[in-house]
Amino acid sequence: MIVIMIIGLVLVTLLSRIIEFILFMKKVSKACHKYDWKYVNKHPMCLLDMMKNRKAYYVTNDWSAYNFLYLKGPSPKSMFLSFKKLTIENQYNKQTVDRLKEYEII
Repeated sequence: MIVIMIIGLVLVTLLSRIIEFILFMKKVSKACHKYDWKYVNKHPMCLLDMMKNRKAYYVTNDWSAYNFLYLKGPSPKSMFLSFKKLTIENQYNKQTVDRLKEYEII
C-alpha cells in the first residue's frame, strides 16, 4: 500500500514537472519571438538577414534570441532535471537576462 502511494506521488510530481516544463518552453519561445522583432525594429538592417535566410536566420545570427536562448543556452534536459523553479531568471545566466530586460521582454 505504501509503495503504491510512493509511486503515485512520484508520478504526480513527474507529470506536474512535465506540464510546467512545456509551459516554460512556450514562454521562452514567445520571448524569443518578441525579442527578435523588437531587435529588428531598432536595427532595421537585421531584417535583410532574416529575409535572406528565412528558415535558419536564428542559427547563423548571434543577435537572434533563438540563438542565445536555445542553441547556446542550457540544455532542456538540464533544465527539466534541475530542482530550480522554471523561470528565465533562474535558468539563464545574468548576461542573457539583462539582454532580454534591455528590450523589455521580461
